[in-house]
Amino acid sequence: MTVGSAGFHHPQVRQARLLQQKKHRAEQRCFLVEGATLVAAALDAGADLRVVFARSGADDVTAELISQIAQRGIAVRAVDERALASLSETRTPQGVVAVAGYLHRDVAQLGSLLPAGAPCAVLVLHDLSDPGNAGTLIRCAEAFRASAVCFGPASVDPYNDKVVRASAGALFRVPIARYAEWRVLAETLKQLGVAVVAADAAGRDVRGAALPARCALVVGNERHGLTGIAFQDIALRVAVPQSASVDSLNAGVAGAILLYEIARSIKILAS
Repeated sequence: MTVGSAGFHHPQVRQARLLQQKKHRAEQRCFLVEGATLVAAALDAGADLRVVFARSGADDVTAELISQIAQRGIAVRAVDERALASLSETRTPQGVVAVAGYLHRDVAQLGSLLPAGAPCAVLVLHDLSDPGNAGTLIRCAEAFRASAVCFGPASVDPYNDKVVRASAGALFRVPIARYAEWRVLAETLKQLGVAVVAADAAGRDVRGAALPARCALVVGNERHGLTGIAFQDIALRVAVPQSASVDSLNAGVAGAILLYEIARSIKILAS
C-alpha cells in the first residue's frame, strides 16, 4: 500500500539510514536491501519487508515491482533523490531500497533444515571477514545445493550491504543460521551426524579425499585460517591443488571449489 512521500528528514528515512551501521541493524533486527533485482528476490522469497522507499518517476521495471509490493500490503513511500541517495550504499542509487527483517535462524534449528539420514552439505563461515567472499559463497551454496549457511560470531555480518549484494539474491533463498560459540555448533552437527570438513591449504587434495556423505565445510579467516576450533572436532582437512607459483587462493574461490567438489562427490547435485 502506498503511504505517501518522505524526504531526507522523515522519521522513517532517518530510522532506515541507521541500518547502514551494524549496531543499529542488531538493535532493530532489520537490514537494507537495495535495487530492484534484490528487492524482487526478497519479495519472491517471502521476506519480511517492513517498508519500501522508491524514487518518484521510477522506470517501468521498478514501477511494476512497486505495484506488486503495494498489492501485498507492504508500505511504500515515494522519496526524492536526496533521501534515496542517503539510503543507498552504492555509488549510483538504484531507485528502490527496502527495509527487511532479519531472516536467520538459531543454529539449534539446523536439524529442521537438513534431510534426515540423507547426504547433505552445510557451509560454515566460521570467521570469514571479507563481505564479498561471504556473499559469493552464499551464492555458491545455493548453486551447489547446500542445505544451510552458518555464520560464526567472528565472521562478517550476513546483513552487511556488500554481503547482501554479492549474494545476488541467494541470501533470501538459502537458509541462514548463526551461532554464538563454536562448541554449540560442533555439538549440533555431531547430533545430526554431520562431519566437520575444514578448508585448509595444508589438507588433502579434495579430489581424492573420502568425503563423508553428511558434511559441514568450514571456511576460516582469509589471512589466519581456522581459529578457535578444537583439533578433535575436525574429521578431515581438504585443499584445492594449485600451481606452486601461486601462494594461495582467496577464501571465496577456494571455498567455492571445495563446496562444488563436496556436492559432486556426495551426489547432491544429481538429486
